[in-house]
Amino acid sequence: MSTQTAILVSEIGKPLIKASRPIPEPKDSEVLVQVTVAGLNPHDAKCRDWGLFIQDVLPAVLGADIAGVVTRVGRNATRFKEGDHIFGQALLPSPASGGLQEYAILDSRFSAKVPSGFTDAQATSLPTNYVTAAVALFDTTCFSFPAPWDPAAKSFDYKSTSLLIVGGGSNTGKYGIQLAALAGIGNIIVIAGLRGAADLKALGATHVIDRTKSPTEIAAEVREITGDELIYAFDTINPPGSQFIGVEALSNSKTGKLARLLPSGPIDETKLSTKPAGFETLNVFGTSNGRPDTAIPLWETVTDWLEEGKIKPLGYQVINGFDLDAVNKTLDGYSNGSLSGQWQVHV
Repeated sequence: MSTQTAILVSEIGKPLIKASRPIPEPKDSEVLVQVTVAGLNPHDAKCRDWGLFIQDVLPAVLGADIAGVVTRVGRNATRFKEGDHIFGQALLPSPASGGLQEYAILDSRFSAKVPSGFTDAQATSLPTNYVTAAVALFDTTCFSFPAPWDPAAKSFDYKSTSLLIVGGGSNTGKYGIQLAALAGIGNIIVIAGLRGAADLKALGATHVIDRTKSPTEIAAEVREITGDELIYAFDTINPPGSQFIGVEALSNSKTGKLARLLPSGPIDETKLSTKPAGFETLNVFGTSNGRPDTAIPLWETVTDWLEEGKIKPLGYQVINGFDLDAVNKTLDGYSNGSLSGQWQVHV
């Protein structure tokens, strides 16, 4: 068999189509997996609707979160063998690597074995949101905290560090909480709905602030916790017009940093009360192949962390089989805001 069924983007701004395409061959550190689970996230809707990542590689296969069974191994992919159940993040924007096809390419450097006692679906809840949170916290392009695998982490004063996560109830926010707790950050302050506060604290949040409060009220509550010492804010959900919420909570006397997932424009500084010390805006690029220095050790440790309970997989909704209508409706839901979280195609 040399061809396979795939769901793909053939034209930006149009619904996905179902088509036949060649089964790719793994090269170098790559492996070919028979896909068992493909995860969809809100960025997939942006890929379809706006051409994010994929505008120059059409037709393109979406679904960056993948689990499957290794069927072929590239010559330098020594971490895995045929028959292994692995999960990983697709090599966007490579059309051979998206999960919405029967067989997909994963780079062995950005993949891991599905831990014993975990399902492929549980493992597939991690890749994109987990990597994005790790890049925000540990990559040199963002906050540059010493990662848990970095010897410098032993001498870093994590206990005295405060982190604000805006959108802590999102999947990226929840993995950010877990990684911050694993690193040992002293104050992990989350802006989220209070109905999920207990769950967020179980993941490691130390404080949960009601997202319905005004930016001024949120900033005041942050200062009750940290004084005027907050340097780091991570916005996982807001567009530029609302990103001032995190900036408002940053220190007025020290230059703060806002890491953001949506970098489509400048932050509206007219909505800020005052920021005499200024702030730095950092754009989070949450792809493993785009940030390999952080991603490679992250993928080398994730199986152990899951087995040890240091990282917990998150929930998901299921689409059974390559149901074209259901996949398009899910992306429509992401686009219009009626759906959130991860949806998985179970093959």
